[in-house]
Amino acid sequence: MSYYLWEMRPYFRQVAGQLALGSITGFIMNTAVVLPAILLGWAIDAALAFERGEVGPGAVGWAALAFVGGTLLTEGPRIAKRWWLMTANARIRANIRGDALRGVIAWPMARLDSTPAGDVMARIIGDVEVLGVGVREFSIETWDTMLFSLSLMVAMLVFDLRLTMLALLPVPVAMLLAKATGRWVA
Repeated sequence: MSYYLWEMRPYFRQVAGQLALGSITGFIMNTAVVLPAILLGWAIDAALAFERGEVGPGAVGWAALAFVGGTLLTEGPRIAKRWWLMTANARIRANIRGDALRGVIAWPMARLDSTPAGDVMARIIGDVEVLGVGVREFSIETWDTMLFSLSLMVAMLVFDLRLTMLALLPVPVAMLLAKATGRWVA
């Protein structure tokens, strides 16, 4: 797989700005992704404290407003990240499609005449679609998973260091086992 990603460098370079903006907003989104859950917990705590008469209605309002703000801080960058990464993916596919067409046009006339046009079109469309899905999976899903996992780990460490270390203790062994199993199956 790394060979294909290496060969795709010229296409990634053409959309480097979009990929950078998508990555930055993805980093913001995945860093802030833990905020809504934390702020919802604080809002519920404030509502329960209000019910017991320990705080006034202003505290509940501020907690609810903080929850809405935390949700917007997560969802705004999510929209921007999807926009930038999806448009970069579409531009990569369009550039690959254009290069494939230029390659077909450069064929000798005898080869063009002997090859059915529908076969060539189907091949170009299919190959570009497969590459587009691969690029999308690499640039969006893998990146999101990595950043989300790191954000979740940091949030867990902030709340309870000892419990987090205990929960994450088997992760390296599980990762090595997954890699070994993947090689064995493949």
